[in-house]
Amino acid sequence: MTNFSFVCTEGQFKPANSDILNITDSWYHFNRDVGNSELIKAQGASSNDIESLLDETTRPHFHIAGENCFLLFLRAINLNPDSDPEDMVSLRFWFDGKRLVTITHRNIQAINFVREGIVEKPDIISTSPALFIEIIHQVMLRLEKHIAKLSDKMEKLEDCNDNAQAFNQSELHDLRRATSRLQRFMLPQLEAIKKLAISEFDWIDRKLKHSLKEFVGSMNYYNEEIALIKERCEILNHEINGKLTERVNRNLYIISIISVIFLPLSFITGLLGINVGGIPGATAENGFIIVSLIIFALLVIQLLILKFYKWF
Repeated sequence: MTNFSFVCTEGQFKPANSDILNITDSWYHFNRDVGNSELIKAQGASSNDIESLLDETTRPHFHIAGENCFLLFLRAINLNPDSDPEDMVSLRFWFDGKRLVTITHRNIQAINFVREGIVEKPDIISTSPALFIEIIHQVMLRLEKHIAKLSDKMEKLEDCNDNAQAFNQSELHDLRRATSRLQRFMLPQLEAIKKLAISEFDWIDRKLKHSLKEFVGSMNYYNEEIALIKERCEILNHEINGKLTERVNRNLYIISIISVIFLPLSFITGLLGINVGGIPGATAENGFIIVSLIIFALLVIQLLILKFYKWF
């Protein structure tokens, strides 16, 4: 059987033992708005640690809080209804190797999954470090799935562009915006996990160290994927703008050719159309035919000149 005790401010979990402080490994999870400062302090957290845990806004970072404990602030994908996944939810940890405290402001699917899994199968996780690793693993797993979805969207847009299929360009802009918002937190999150992976605590064994290094590798991969998606967005956007510019230039070129051809002809017809006396051929029976032949000959000469200079 697991030796964990769970305490949740929402009353979803009851302590496995009434003497909470005597339990070997424990996990305390709170909502930031309801955070029980006294109970957190009872686990060994300092006043500064509690203030950081309950702070309104935090960026991902790692901080050694004592001789054998730390603060870790991460961001998880926002999978709540009517929310943007890129509006990432803050997940804060205070951990000393035995007592784990987690603080969130909004619901995090990874936390719920771990809690429900331990309740259904209590023997799966037997130590606090294993629980800590499992929570981060679930956060990473959902992050990986979301990045994979963004990559699939990118591939679909590229396929539409390659096959000359119409698509809403706002989808591309939304994708660029989503990756930019993700990258805002992913880079500091990578640095935070790197610092955790190289930290030295008595309770971090080889297996735990290996898991942390794997998380560093995963975060590197996620950041590379996000950067690649952003770059592909830029390339696709340049291709679309290039095609649009080429189409506009081609249309302007055609209009210019037409203008060059008809400008002299319009001048001749306008000149002969003025209502004054002395217009040549005004009284000739074949005047219209002669003028038409002259205009046609002038048109042919213009086309030959344009062809000679390779204007078309």
